[in-house]
Amino acid sequence: MSHRTCLSLILLSLALGGVAHTDPVGPSRSAPILAADKWVAEDEDNICGIKDLKKVSNPAKVDYDGLWDATPQIKKMKEKKIDPDSTEGKALRSQAKTLITKTCELVRSAKGYCGIWKTIKNEDGRTVPDATDDVKDKLDD
Repeated sequence: MSHRTCLSLILLSLALGGVAHTDPVGPSRSAPILAADKWVAEDEDNICGIKDLKKVSNPAKVDYDGLWDATPQIKKMKEKKIDPDSTEGKALRSQAKTLITKTCELVRSAKGYCGIWKTIKNEDGRTVPDATDDVKDKLDD
């Protein structure tokens, strides 16, 4: 390896915040390689907050069906036996979805979650907090 190449590698390494290593035998074993979190979810399961799984750090999940049934709009639709595919039924369903999204965003922000999902897990098996009750409590506000 030429002197110019070594100097270039040292400068590049320092610019990137690392320590230069010029051993031609192989990479340094002193710095461990850290695996990134591996979050597993479907795009359509994101309700609010960060959607890019590479940027997820502190998500929460909710029982979306439970939230759906807890909205005043869906309760009204069921009590009055409104056809979900009628004009009024579609309007109520749209309002329910908007209410859930806005309420999840309020809880996400208040609790410091990076996002709220219908379903999300991490490959390392950690527990994802369930924010369903927090969201339900605010649906009636």
